[in-house]
Amino acid sequence: MKAECEQTLREIERFLDGEMQEDERTSLDGHLKDCSPCMERADFKRHLKELIASSCGCDEVPPELRERVQRMIAHDPGP
Repeated sequence: MKAECEQTLREIERFLDGEMQEDERTSLDGHLKDCSPCMERADFKRHLKELIASSCGCDEVPPELRERVQRMIAHDPGP
C-alpha cells in the first residue's frame, strides 16, 4: 500500500465527518478520485455511518463509549 493511501485511510473519518480544513479536504478528495481502493473504503465507511445513524441516531452515546470507539478507529490498520 502506498504511503499516500495509508495517510488517506487514517484521515478518512475526519473527511467523512467534515472535520478537515478546506485544503486537507481538497487534497484527500483528489486522492479518492484517483484511487479506487481508497474510494471503495471511503464509500463503505460512509454507508456504514449512514446505516448506524439511521438505526440508532436518536440515542445519546455515553462519553466513555464515544472515546473508546474513537480510539479504536484511530488505531484501525485497515485492509
